[in-house]
Amino acid sequence: MTTHSSPITLDAPVLDDADVDAFFAHEDLWAVIVWNDDVTTFQTVIDAFVEIFNHTVERADQLAWKIHQTGKAVAAVRPKDEAEAAVRALHGRLISASLARA
Repeated sequence: MTTHSSPITLDAPVLDDADVDAFFAHEDLWAVIVWNDDVTTFQTVIDAFVEIFNHTVERADQLAWKIHQTGKAVAAVRPKDEAEAAVRALHGRLISASLARA
């Protein structure tokens, strides 16, 4: 067994503000908000998040719990056409969802 005397950290690349601003200026990004209800099962929501957004099961489960506890969660941020398609797909599964500009 190997022990480390100090924690290992990974340095993430840092984007400067101009790059972030340029990205958001170029992309028309929208948040897909999923709302809690008393009908839809956790498994239905988890399956939808995995299939529609390609989330891992673990991430989908975290989001399902957040929706249950707080009433809503941002399931994904996508370009407008993709976000609209995702909301339609969620509605097709009887999951309450809406869009908001990101």
